[in-house]
Amino acid sequence: MMSSDDSGKLSAKWDQRMIDDYYDYRWHRLIDPLCDKMQLWKSGNLTHADMEQTLEEVHQEVCEARLLFRQRKDRLVNLIQHWDREWFEEWVEKHGSAG
Repeated sequence: MMSSDDSGKLSAKWDQRMIDDYYDYRWHRLIDPLCDKMQLWKSGNLTHADMEQTLEEVHQEVCEARLLFRQRKDRLVNLIQHWDREWFEEWVEKHGSAG
């Protein structure tokens, strides 16, 4: 039988793994398209104005992500689960529930 302390440790590990995976997901969602646009800009297919607009949009999203990930862990877990429900449900399918 698992003690409540063991259960709490498992839940904390599950929460941290979810946060870490979501962090990676959010940063890839920001940076991957930026890299693609930078390649277009370098090849002459985007103007400086296009790139400036892209950088401004990414900057706004980076600020939003930083605010999100500065939340208390319990609040962040709740926000991820409810704010990005589709991502969370896919993640749970792969990793199981906290129990």
